[in-house]
Amino acid sequence: MKPHEDHAEAAASPKPDLKDPRVVLSLLETDQVVAAKQQTRFGRRSLSTGIKILLWGLRVYVLVMFVLVLVSVVRAIHSAP
Repeated sequence: MKPHEDHAEAAASPKPDLKDPRVVLSLLETDQVVAAKQQTRFGRRSLSTGIKILLWGLRVYVLVMFVLVLVSVVRAIHSAP
C-alpha cells in the first residue's frame, strides 16, 4: 500500500463523535485520563444557613436516638433473669 493511500483511507473513515465521553476516553492516553479526572474533583459546597441548621439537627437527632437505643439495650440486659 502506498503512503498516500493510507491518508486517503484515513480521510474517508468516519470521524469519531467527540461529544460521547466514552469515545473521548478511548482516545486519551492513560496519564491524560488520570490528569483529566484529577481536574474534575469537586470541592466543598457552600450551604445556606437553613441547610446547615437542618444537618446539625439531624446529627443531634441521631445522637439522641443512639443514646435511647443504648439505654434500652442496657435495661433489657439487666432486667433479664
